[in-house]
Amino acid sequence: MALLKQFGILFVLGSVGILMVTITSIPLVEKQLAKLSPEVLEKTPPLWVLLLLQGLQLTILLAISILIGIGCAYRVGLSSHLIDHWVFHTAKSPSFAVEMKWSLGVGAAAAIVLLLLDQLMQPILPEALRAANNTAPSGLNLLTAIFYGGITEEILLRWSLMSLLVWIAWKGLKQGVTLPSQVIYQGAIVLAALVFGLLHLPATAAIVSLTPVVIIRALLLNGIAGIAFGWLFWQYSLEAAMLAHISFHVLSFALSLLLARFA
Repeated sequence: MALLKQFGILFVLGSVGILMVTITSIPLVEKQLAKLSPEVLEKTPPLWVLLLLQGLQLTILLAISILIGIGCAYRVGLSSHLIDHWVFHTAKSPSFAVEMKWSLGVGAAAAIVLLLLDQLMQPILPEALRAANNTAPSGLNLLTAIFYGGITEEILLRWSLMSLLVWIAWKGLKQGVTLPSQVIYQGAIVLAALVFGLLHLPATAAIVSLTPVVIIRALLLNGIAGIAFGWLFWQYSLEAAMLAHISFHVLSFALSLLLARFA
């Protein structure tokens, strides 16, 4: 029963993000379909089937990721307040207010730092990528970033991948009697952050060719953010990483609107 409760909580949260990213991807899929020749298009499944398959693929990945996290996270000292409260009935952490301040602060700092780095890199980026970066974001994109980026991605990358990496190193180095060493956590944070950056490359590839500069930019910007969110997961909780990720997107959205207005 405890397993089902843990799974259900995270699955519901993550599924909202999958729904949002599926809706947001409709114009992108339509654009790709418009590039196909009539002969190829005739053999291609309709739009709704493609979207259904995309959503199903992400849902399966989410379910597997949640189960991996359930099997690994608590064994290596990583946790979730929602699971603590709703499944294990643990009392609210006395440091929760401090945790929220750190989450909001780290998210805001990451948004500012990455925006500055991105602006510095603009002159060496391809024209198509610069144009995409200068486009004013929509409210739908913000909601997708909040629910998919801030919640679903944190389940996939921190709750699942980072926990798994820590657990593998912990077992491999035979540290099973005590909690993993700091080096293991730090290594897992960096590796998960690099994967976080790599996973953003397909979306970038839909805009421009993946040149070394484009790849380095994706790994650098997303890697810095991933390290920040991973540190919060390690020090506090999954929700701390989620809140920082959400605040990062909200502030990035606001700053992007300002830049688009004054550009």
